[in-house]
Amino acid sequence: MKIPVVLSAVHVDISPDGHLTVDIDGTPHFSDQALGRGDLQSVLDAITTELGTAVRVEIREADGTTYADIATPPPATETAPKMEVPTPVSQPGLHGHGFHPGEEVVVAYVVCTQTADGAGQTSLHLPPALLGRRGSKLLLVGMTSAAVAKIDQPA
Repeated sequence: MKIPVVLSAVHVDISPDGHLTVDIDGTPHFSDQALGRGDLQSVLDAITTELGTAVRVEIREADGTTYADIATPPPATETAPKMEVPTPVSQPGLHGHGFHPGEEVVVAYVVCTQTADGAGQTSLHLPPALLGRRGSKLLLVGMTSAAVAKIDQPA
């Protein structure tokens, strides 16, 4: 999604009875419809979809309370049915084993290594210059099992 340098501002005023008045950059929007609090999300979805970009939202309650946030367009929905594509037996990518079924697995990028001392302890002090260094190893780590699969990548 391309986000402009200056976002359009959507102002939403909520009356004491919960009625919404909406404008985009000062131009009334949805003024022909009776909108209530429950319509707020669908109104923001419609505006962001129509504009095709994020907007700054300012909501003013009847008691003077003000809220501000950024609203983004809802994810696009596919209208065509998905076709099943057969998965090749050997796919390029990262492979690992030893994880629990259904477990979330994360990729960890190794930027440096250090050897543990005789007691099995180590202490890493990472200098700021390390941020520019490129490591050459990836790890797959199981978030529940703590299983680790080491993957060597060419440098």
